Amino acid sequence: MPDGAHHVAFAYSADGKDRFTTVYPNLNLLDGTRDFSGYWYNAEHWSNDGTYKGLTVKKRHGTGKGIYKVFTAPADGTYTFSSYLKSSGSGKIVRRWVNTNGLDGKGTIDLDSSIDWTRDTFTVSLKAGDKISIRYEINSGSVGDIWNAGHKWEHGSIATPWMPSFSEVTPSDYPSYIGTYTDNDSSKQSTEPTKYTWKKIVE
Repeated sequence: MPDGAHHVAFAYSADGKDRFTTVYPNLNLLDGTRDFSGYWYNAEHWSNDGTYKGLTVKKRHGTGKGIYKVFTAPADGTYTFSSYLKSSGSGKIVRRWVNTNGLDGKGTIDLDSSIDWTRDTFTVSLKAGDKISIRYEINSGSVGDIWNAGHKWEHGSIATPWMPSFSEVTPSDYPSYIGTYTDNDSSKQSTEPTKYTWKKIVE
């Protein structure tokens, strides 16, 4: 018999399959991330290429400047960046550049190319007023494409699902269903939506 380990998840559909998550999403600390609205550095070098998970996708062919928006930390603490990324090419030709207070440095790494959509994340400790940005570029001398969508900055060390900012969020942006099940294993939670009983969240 179950010992009462109660598991909770959230989703946007009654079957739990649309944007299933075991972590309730935090609001974005960055504006304009649904459709790259507002001012984004180097936006003129990137083109729109459809949508992914309802988010505008930007694409860049070959080497050149990555698209980004600067985030200013509102207080001392731990923050996590995340965004959706896809690329073509061969080898580790995609570079994630992390720029803090005008200097490229910690967190800048080369990523595998020729990947389908994945979520890249980066966690960092910042002081109030620190300015940080993250961009993706094809390394010099390499050939490939980058697709990018859904930039997000949030408090804490966990990348929760994409959400708009406080000034942009609407009720439909929040998960509309909650799923639960009980078993005898408090150390492990299923990521299979069919394991849960789903109910509409009533405001």
